[in-house]
Amino acid sequence: MKKIISMLLCALMVLSMSLTAYAAYDFGFGQSFITDNTFVLGDVNGDGSVNAVDSYSIRTTLAGIATDAIDLDSADFDADGKCAAPDSYSLKLCLSGARSTSDFENGKQLYKLTVAGNDISQYSVVLNEGITDEDNSYFAYLNLVKYVEKVTGVRLPLSYGEATTPKAFYLNEMSTKTERGSELGVEGYKYEVKNGNVYIEGTYRGTMYAVYELLEDYLGIRFFSDRETYVYKQRTVDIPDGTVEEYVPPITFRHACQTYDNGSSRPLWHYFANKLNGTQLYAYNAKRFGTLSGPIYSNAHSFYEYCKMSDGTVPADTTGMTEQQILEAKFASGAFPQNPYGWQPCATNDEQYKKLFNGMLECNKMSMYWGNTLHYEEEISVMSFSILDNQYYCTCRNCTKISRNEGFSGLYLQLYNRAVVDVQEYYPGLRLYGIVYAKDFPKTIKPHDNLVILYCGIGCNNHILGQEECYEKGGQLNNMSNKGDLEALPFWGNLCKETGAELWFWIYPVTYHYYLIGCPNIPNLYYNTKYLYEKCNVTGFYYEGGGRDYNFESLKAYVTTRLLWDPEMTYEEYTAHVKEYLYMYYGEGYEEIYQYILMQTEAGDRCGTCFINNFDRPGDMYSYEYLAENYYEMRGLLEAAYEKTTRPEQRYRIDTLLVSCDFMGLSSLHTEMYINGDTASKREFSERYTWMYNKIKEYGMVVFSSDLYQLPDTCDPSVNPMTQIYEEGSRRAGVTP
Repeated sequence: MKKIISMLLCALMVLSMSLTAYAAYDFGFGQSFITDNTFVLGDVNGDGSVNAVDSYSIRTTLAGIATDAIDLDSADFDADGKCAAPDSYSLKLCLSGARSTSDFENGKQLYKLTVAGNDISQYSVVLNEGITDEDNSYFAYLNLVKYVEKVTGVRLPLSYGEATTPKAFYLNEMSTKTERGSELGVEGYKYEVKNGNVYIEGTYRGTMYAVYELLEDYLGIRFFSDRETYVYKQRTVDIPDGTVEEYVPPITFRHACQTYDNGSSRPLWHYFANKLNGTQLYAYNAKRFGTLSGPIYSNAHSFYEYCKMSDGTVPADTTGMTEQQILEAKFASGAFPQNPYGWQPCATNDEQYKKLFNGMLECNKMSMYWGNTLHYEEEISVMSFSILDNQYYCTCRNCTKISRNEGFSGLYLQLYNRAVVDVQEYYPGLRLYGIVYAKDFPKTIKPHDNLVILYCGIGCNNHILGQEECYEKGGQLNNMSNKGDLEALPFWGNLCKETGAELWFWIYPVTYHYYLIGCPNIPNLYYNTKYLYEKCNVTGFYYEGGGRDYNFESLKAYVTTRLLWDPEMTYEEYTAHVKEYLYMYYGEGYEEIYQYILMQTEAGDRCGTCFINNFDRPGDMYSYEYLAENYYEMRGLLEAAYEKTTRPEQRYRIDTLLVSCDFMGLSSLHTEMYINGDTASKREFSERYTWMYNKIKEYGMVVFSSDLYQLPDTCDPSVNPMTQIYEEGSRRAGVTP
C-alpha cells in the first residue's frame, strides 16, 4: 500500500517545517478538523519566508547546479507535479508584487486531486441497483463524499447502476454467498483503478474499509482522536491507473475501547474509521455499519446476567405489557445468588446449566427488542457464555473428577461446548465465546468449531509475552507472571486451529487506577501483539481501555488499532505510527516526547520485577533510582516540546505530562531535594510541587479511579508527593521513601 505516513514523517524529521494549524477545538463529542500547513507555497527552501533566495533555489535546481533539495509542493505553482520554468516565472511575479501566492491557492488542503490524470471534478459515485441507505456501501459513499469535499472542495454526485459523469467510483457490495464474496470473507475488499475509473468491491464492511484506506493513503486524512481528524496539506495527488489493492484482515475481531476525560466512548465516525469491528453498543450492530463482529448483548462474565434472568419473576399481572417489558421486568427482579467475585456456577449440575442456558436465550431475546438484530453469518454472530470474573471454580465431587484430569479450563470448556451445540436449535449459526482464566490444559476435551475461546491474559504488564525473563525475576507481589501464559497460549492456539475454533485475547495495557502515572508499556504493545498473532494463532483482540489521558492512554489505543489492522507491520512502521500520533496530538516536539516515552519505558524496565497495572501501585511500576537520576533530562524534553507547540490544546496536553513527570520525579527526589537539601533545593522543590499541585486543580485532573484518593486540600512539600496523594506508593520494601 502507498504509505503517506512514511513520507510525511521522513519530511518531518529531515526538514524544519512551519506548522500553523487551526481548528475549533471541541472537548466533547463533535468532530473538529486539524489542518496542517506542511508547506507554504513559494517557500521552497523551508526557511519560513518567501523571498529572492527561493527564486534562486528554483533557478539553480532547474539549471542542475543546486546543492540543496527544494520542497516540490512549495515550488509547484501550476500544480502539475513537477518544478519547471513556469513555476520559476510565477514566483518572480509574486516577488515583484504583480501576483500573490494566494492567487495560486484554493484554500483547500489538497489543491489538486486526480485519478489516472483525470480531475476529481469529473467523478461521481455509483452504487449497485437496490442499495438503500441501510446498506454499508451507502455508508461508505457518505464517507467518501464527506471527506473528498472537505479536503478538495469537490462534492461527488451519486447514481445507481450507471455513471452520470465521465468517470466514477464504483462501490460494489456483494454477498458472502457468492464465490468472490467467499474469498473476501465478511470484511475483505479490493480496489482497482482501470481506465480512469475506481472499482471497489467488498462484503459487509469491505467497501467501507476500502474507502477509509483511500482517504488515508491518498487524501492525507488521519482519524487520530475521537475529537479531531487530522488533514495534511498536499499540493497534488494522483491515484495512478493500474493501482490495485486487495486486503482481507487477518484479525477477525478488533475492539479497542478507550474513554477520555469527559468519560465518553469513541464516537461512531471514529470507531469505524480506525477499522474496528467489534462492539457492545447495539445501535452499531446494524447492516449500515457492516453487521459488526463480537459480543451480542453481554460483553463478558455473562453468567451473572443469565442467573439474574433465570431467577427473576414475571409480574403477576402482565395486562397491557409487551413481551419486551415482561422480559425487562423479569431481569430487573432477578437477584444474583452469590457474590459475583467469589462464586462460579457448578459445571456439572443439569439444573444449574438449564438456568444459565435459558437465561441466555431470554437475555438474547430481550436484546433483540432493543434493535440488536442478529445476522447469522459465519464469523459475525457471537454471544458470551462465560464464567464470572474470578477463579473460585466449583469443587463439588463431579466437577473435581473432571478438573483433576482436564484442569479447570477443561471443566468449563465442556460446559461451553454443551451450550454451543444446544443453541443451534434456536439460533442456527450463532457462535458462543467462553472466557478462560486458568493456565492449565484440557487433556481430551477440545473446543467445538463454533466456539471462541476468549483468553484473559493478566500475568505481567512489564515484560513481553513469550519471554522467560518475566518469571525468572521472581514474579509479582501476588506471585503472578507470564509463565502460565507462555505455556498456555500456544497450546490454546494450536488446539483451536486443530478444531476450527478461534482464540481471542483480552489484553490489559491501560492505566487503571493511579492516573498521575502511566503504565510504561508502549513498546510492549507491538511485541505482545506480534507474539499472540504469529506464535499463538490469536485471531481476535479485545483491548481494554479506560482511565484518563494524562499518560498516553489514547496513543496506546490508537496504535493498537493500527496493529490489529496490520499485525504483520515491522517495528519501524509501528514506531512511525507512534511518532505521527505524537506529532498530531502534541505538535512539533514529537521527537522529544518520543524520547521521553523511551526513558519512561526504561524506568519501568529497571524496576527490577514484574507488575500488573490494575493491582500494583506507582512505585511498583518504576525504578525510583532511575527517575531520580534522569528527572531533569526527562522534564527538559517535555519543556522543549512545550516550546514548539502552536495550539492551546497541545499546551494543555503537555502540561498534564509535566504534572505526571513532576509527580514521579519529585517523589523520587523528595529526600535528596527537601529532607536533606539546602535552601536552594528546598525552594526549587517547593516551587515545582506548588506548580504541579495548582495545575492538577486548574485542569480538574482526577488522581484516582475512585474517591479512595483525592488531591489534598493543601500542598505540603514536607511530605513526599507520593505519600501525600496516594498514602502508599508501593507495596515493595525500599521502593518508595
